[in-house]
This record gives sequence, structure tokens and C-alpha cells, in this order.
Amino acid sequence: MEQVQVKEIAEEPWEETIDFLTADMPPQEIDITVLADRYREYLSELQEYDLSIPAKAIRICAELLKMKTQALEYEQANEDEEMMQEEPMKFEDEEIIEQEEYMEQEETEKIHVKDGPDLEIPVKTKPRRRMQLDELKTALEDAVEVKQRRDERQERRAEMDQEFEMDEEDLTQKLNNLLGSIKNKITTDSTEKINFDELVNQNNRQERIEKFKHMLHLENDQKVKLIQEEFLGDLEVKPEDVNEKPEQETDYVAN
Repeated sequence: MEQVQVKEIAEEPWEETIDFLTADMPPQEIDITVLADRYREYLSELQEYDLSIPAKAIRICAELLKMKTQALEYEQANEDEEMMQEEPMKFEDEEIIEQEEYMEQEETEKIHVKDGPDLEIPVKTKPRRRMQLDELKTALEDAVEVKQRRDERQERRAEMDQEFEMDEEDLTQKLNNLLGSIKNKITTDSTEKINFDELVNQNNRQERIEKFKHMLHLENDQKVKLIQEEFLGDLEVKPEDVNEKPEQETDYVAN
């Protein structure tokens, strides 16, 4: 196709592109293999003329190639089956050998098969090389929507994983800072434990809640010991190793 023609087609909806590429085919018998090759060639020409290729066009091309492969594999399987029916002697020796091997294995292992519940096997659509044009467009639209939803879910998972990693790094840094503050105060005051209130702003309720949660993290990982001798009494914090100096501290990693 010429560059002007390719550009004009690229500006049309994908359904119009399918119509153009199948203009010489009967609408009742669209050859999937021919269409898949033409659509791939069409995308190659877009790239050759430095024209942008929509993501949807790439998805449609991928689905057409998938349908082509499935149709050809199904045809090949049917041809092999017909050949075996026409000339069974070619396959007889192989079948006999397979049956003998199976019988020997069954006898050796003494396979006992129990009757199970009847299962309804879903009917699988047979791949076809030729389809009606409207049916083909519907199948492509459904496949593109499924692929788009799958891509969107993967993007959301990636975003959630990234947010989780950022939150985990932020928490680790806060725990490191808090543990360092505790050890600094222990060293400065020459004591074994300090009051929790010394680590927080008394007027900031949100800070008290957040640091209390962080204290629970540290205690759970045996970095500190929380002491409360009376119910609703003062909460004291004692590092597990009071002799360790802050400058020798290694990075804390939250479990």
C-alpha cells in the first residue's frame, strides 16, 4: 500500500481496517490466515512510514495471529486423523507398542481406579479458518476487552506493589530513627530505660499513636522491651542491649 493510503486507513476505526483488508473476501467466509498476514503487513507498513501504531491495533494483530495458529493446528490434527483412518497400517505398530507398554505398567503398579462423580466437560469451540465478518469482529472486540482488563489489573498490581515497597522503606526508616533516639537518650541520661512520654510531643495525639505502633514493631522484633508496672501507668522503654552505642548501630530492617 502507498503511504497516503496507509495513513488514511490508520485514521479509521479498527473495524474499518478489517473491512478494507477483507474487501475481496465473501463476508460469510473470511479467511483468518490471510487476514492475519495482511494485518501484520499493515502494521509493518505503519512502522516503515514512521506512523504511530495504536495499542489496540497491536492487540488485534496478536489475536488474529493466535486464531490463525489455532486454526492451522486444528486443520493439521484433522488431516492426521483422516490419514490414520485411510492408512491404519502406518500407525498400527505404534499403537500396539503403546498398548503393550500401558498394560505392562498397569499390571506392575496394579492401578485401582475408583468411580468418581460425573463431571460436565465444557464444550470447547473448535478453531476455524473461516468465519463470518460480523462474528469475527465480535470475537476480536471481546478478546481486546479481555486483554485490556488483564493489562489494567497488572498495572494496578504493579502500582500497589510499588506503594507497598515505598511504605515499607518509610516504616523501616522511622523505626531506625526511633531506635536511634531511644539509645541516644539512654546513653545521655546514663540509665537503662526511659519513659515513653519523653519520645513524643504530648500535645500531638496522632504522633503518640504512631510511635506507640512503632514501639510494638520494635518489641515484636526484640529490639526493645516495653514495661508497664501498673495498669494505665507510665510506659517505659528499655533497649535489649543498652551498651550498644548509636554510632555502631546497623540498619534496622522491619520483619
